[in-house]
Amino acid sequence: MDFAILDAIQNAWRSPFLDWAMPLVTHLGDLALIWFAAAAVLLSRPKWRTYGLAVLIAVVLTAAVGTLVLKPLFGRVRPFEIAGFTELLIPAPFGSSFPSNHSMVSFAAATALCCIPARGRGVTVAKVLAVVVACLIAFSRVYLYVHFPSDIAVGAVLGIALGFASVALAKRLRPPDSDVGE
Repeated sequence: MDFAILDAIQNAWRSPFLDWAMPLVTHLGDLALIWFAAAAVLLSRPKWRTYGLAVLIAVVLTAAVGTLVLKPLFGRVRPFEIAGFTELLIPAPFGSSFPSNHSMVSFAAATALCCIPARGRGVTVAKVLAVVVACLIAFSRVYLYVHFPSDIAVGAVLGIALGFASVALAKRLRPPDSDVGE
């Protein structure tokens, strides 16, 4: 099933524009720089510092769980290696395929961002943008043939769960009331 989806994406979606755009999108997830930038913005705002901390915890926790625990535990070979896919648009990633750390970290950070209780147009746009970016980063990994769809799906689900856990931990470490009046 995974290869059927990968091949369907290659057959239906492959285009010069996406061949240019998807490497750029996937690089948004490299080293979680986009999520660290979002955390820095939140940390600079007194009323949202707890959620900035939550994004930081989400990124570090999911990266550690994926890299240090799950990837070595499962050791799944990447799809381009199994299929002999030679048309990679990015340098071949190292390490195993399952789960996708790009997806796990992105969905964890986006989940933490979506937990910000504030309302308003700007906050809503930021939340939607975080989810869209996480989805695009996840899709880019499949488009680029470096992850199976199941790597992405499991990474997203684990990321969402760890994102909620990160918010709970951040609230314990820094209760939201401590953000008021700073």
